[in-house]
Amino acid sequence: MKNSTDEFSFILKPSTVCDGVGVFSTHAIKEGTHLRLFGDDVKLGDLVRKKKDVPEFFHAYCIDQGADLICPKDFGSMSVGWHMNHSKAPVATHRDLDWYAARDIFAGEEIVIDYNTLGEPEESREDYYNHN
Repeated sequence: MKNSTDEFSFILKPSTVCDGVGVFSTHAIKEGTHLRLFGDDVKLGDLVRKKKDVPEFFHAYCIDQGADLICPKDFGSMSVGWHMNHSKAPVATHRDLDWYAARDIFAGEEIVIDYNTLGEPEESREDYYNHN
């Protein structure tokens, strides 16, 4: 079981919790390990944009912060971390959107998070927040 992750630690595959794509570990990961889901050079401040400057279609791919959105740097080349799905039983947790293994993660397991921890306003939350 590894206590580090790198560019070979995660892969996109069909999700086990919803229709669509999910993020899966390629090896076992120890609880508390930092999850390198967004590359090495991504800083939260670089991802904040004014909501009015982002076409509405793309809002669903961002984290709503009221007047601002936290968005991928490039919607045409999104890091695997943007594909994490919601679950009320998350395997990853964050500190200021830096992600860590909430428990030991086994090889091939889908990396799911609790979207309710992202701080989005209640009115912007999707119905699936309450179901998975």
